[in-house]
Amino acid sequence: MRIRVIGVFALVIFMFINCRKEEVEDPIDWNDPYPSELKDRYVVFFLTNTSVDQADSQNGGDGNRKYTFVTELSQIFGAIREDSPYKYAFGLPGPMLLTQSVEEMNYQINKAFDLSEKYNIPVYFQLDDCNNYTTDFGMGATPRFYENPEWCEWVSFPEGEETWGGQSNGRLPYYWFNWGSWMHANAFPCFESPGFRSFVLNQYQNGVLDPLMERYNKLISEGKEYLFAGLAIGWETHIPDYSENNTNINPNNLPVNSLEGDPMQPWEASEYGYNSLYLKGYDSYNLAALDTVVHDYIEFLSKTAFDAGIPRNKIFSHIVGIRSAQQKVISNYPPIWCAVNDYCTPGFTLSPVTAPYDLYTLTLRIKEADNSQKYFGCAEGYSRGLDGSFSIADDYFNSMFKYGAALVTVYGWGRTSADSKFAASHSPDNPFVLAAKKWLDMECSEKE
Repeated sequence: MRIRVIGVFALVIFMFINCRKEEVEDPIDWNDPYPSELKDRYVVFFLTNTSVDQADSQNGGDGNRKYTFVTELSQIFGAIREDSPYKYAFGLPGPMLLTQSVEEMNYQINKAFDLSEKYNIPVYFQLDDCNNYTTDFGMGATPRFYENPEWCEWVSFPEGEETWGGQSNGRLPYYWFNWGSWMHANAFPCFESPGFRSFVLNQYQNGVLDPLMERYNKLISEGKEYLFAGLAIGWETHIPDYSENNTNINPNNLPVNSLEGDPMQPWEASEYGYNSLYLKGYDSYNLAALDTVVHDYIEFLSKTAFDAGIPRNKIFSHIVGIRSAQQKVISNYPPIWCAVNDYCTPGFTLSPVTAPYDLYTLTLRIKEADNSQKYFGCAEGYSRGLDGSFSIADDYFNSMFKYGAALVTVYGWGRTSADSKFAASHSPDNPFVLAAKKWLDMECSEKE
């Protein structure tokens, strides 16, 4: 009997090792741990809370005030080498599809490319078509989507004589968010709404894609297509949930808006998404259906950019990647497959402190959704938790690129105060900066 038990135990261990080996070989080709098809990979220093005009007129944090945010990059990391497989870029928030006018977005796109060409530094855009929390970069969008209940999310289905869900509450539910303190925007968009999609499509095509493709095609004709690092769409695309599913919400102590002092209403402390479900023909809450809504909206945005002429490797979807590390079954954190489609590179918020992740699981889930996809984007990342030593920071970049990162963003490089937990140090002696510089100095031959 004992021999049989030992034999069975050994068989289980053997099967486990072999299964684990098969899983590891799935997301990564260990014969080519740094996939070489991509000509350019980027470390994007993201100018958080910084407009395109401020990018070339200001510096902040512990940055060298002799230089602007953009020009400082070349002082720290040296001039961009066209033949280098790793390049740096400056990233900008926006264009903001939900708040900026077409004219405001046109200006940002053209001014950003002007800076890129002037200083020979690639530019990266982070489109906001989800989190409508700011008008800092323009407020001329028309119509205002949040004034149309059919374009916004609800917390219930229509009842009685209501023409939209929750009408009896007197207003649409706010979109609540916490960037150090609780605030809210007027409403959250309904991704399933045909009217909302039509509005976004007009903003997207006329405000962003038309001027962007004109400038990108010019760069291609000049052999400088590397100056466009790419764009991310759908800033952390999700559907909010403030119910008991959300551990950040205490029903006995609901959030209070730090700007205006008004509290979240008890009826807002709920699952959102009922307008999308209503349009899809559901009569009860269905999380799986909302995951599909998120996926399809991301695919709609991705295909629009792809059809305009932007290569798949320069289009990044963007959701929070927490589901790669934690099984938080809530609409705030869509499953990894929601970010995957035929028209983009899947992108994620990945932060060891604020958005835990597991790259092995992340890449495995991407492969399950699309076996041909070798790459992903760290569409929102931070140096926080990674700047304690050079080895920690170097291991971070090594793991990102080994698992197939096409770009790694560094948020907190812009007008973030130096004492913020999210600020990225600009000091040339900072371990994270030194590690980034090592990778940006890397020659092709060193990785072969």
